Amino acid sequence: MKLNRSTTLRSFKKYQPRQIAKFVKGFFNGRIFIAGLGRFRVIEGKVVAYKHLKTEQKILMAVSEINQVVAELSRPKVAIA
Repeated sequence: MKLNRSTTLRSFKKYQPRQIAKFVKGFFNGRIFIAGLGRFRVIEGKVVAYKHLKTEQKILMAVSEINQVVAELSRPKVAIA
């Protein structure tokens, strides 16, 4: 029995990089939809654009920004004494 894996895991009504990054960091693999930008894959905790979307500059900027916020959230917090 084959399962259809093309379902969207989460849909975001607004492009809010920090909110999206928090979700992506918690869910390692899947698919997301961002209104105004389209569908994206989440692979190993990072957002990846579909092949046909990789030519659009705003898509690449959004992917880069979200992944940068994920990296910031993943860094260990250092206490200053």
